[in-house]
Amino acid sequence: MGARRWATGVAIVLALVWGGAGYLVTRPTTFHDYRVTAVDAARSAYNALATARIAGTARLDRRVTEPYLESVLADSREALAGAAKRFAGESPPDARTAAMRDELGPMLVRASAALDGLENAGDDAALRAALGPVAEAADEVDGFLEAHA
Repeated sequence: MGARRWATGVAIVLALVWGGAGYLVTRPTTFHDYRVTAVDAARSAYNALATARIAGTARLDRRVTEPYLESVLADSREALAGAAKRFAGESPPDARTAAMRDELGPMLVRASAALDGLENAGDDAALRAALGPVAEAADEVDGFLEAHA
């Protein structure tokens, strides 16, 4: 009789855990969930842009090598792409979050274009010129973070 009770108890606990996991996976996105995703994506984008900007400036000052800059830019690109993918994976549940999507989405596109410009800079003059759009994109994302974080 004891083994049967124990097995029943285990089955009940497993059913509750399975049901709870199912709820968490299928529950609709809320404003808070979407805001957290958007802010996380913006933070990742800001960090990628800031890191690229620091490395680009250090390269101009001859404090880092070209291969190091290329590595940092590749990492920044990867971080930005991951953030954009996570952000795009969430659907806005209401008008407020749709407005947030319409604000942050284009910023992430501009941030990606700014990193492209930095990656494609062939000489010091082009690198110096490419740092401007990176700084502008970082400032823009920072403004989003100040408004929503």
